[in-house]
Amino acid sequence: MKSLPRLKVYMEQPGFSVGCVDLEYGEEEMKSFPMADVRLKVGKLLKQIKETYKGKIEIDLVDPRNIIALWDVLVFGIKSTEVTWVLKRKVLFRGVPEWETIKKAIDEALGNDE
Repeated sequence: MKSLPRLKVYMEQPGFSVGCVDLEYGEEEMKSFPMADVRLKVGKLLKQIKETYKGKIEIDLVDPRNIIALWDVLVFGIKSTEVTWVLKRKVLFRGVPEWETIKKAIDEALGNDE
């Protein structure tokens, strides 16, 4: 079975780790989380992307603070304060785009002429 292209969305997640224990932000902490509004906007876009590209791409939401993402952070110049959209090892967009902008970038990366 052929694997689907992966859209990786690098964005800091609310929470932190103490030792080997992950702690999620509660309601009070979320009020002070700088990327709280951005998360809502990205969530809406991801929902549209999933509906539009179902069966055509996979989506990964990656916290750039994760050590596993270190190579991509260095290669793509990813910052924890900025959402970065990567498909087929190419940065599509930095920040939170409008729907038509990210759709066009995904279509071009996939080779769609829609």
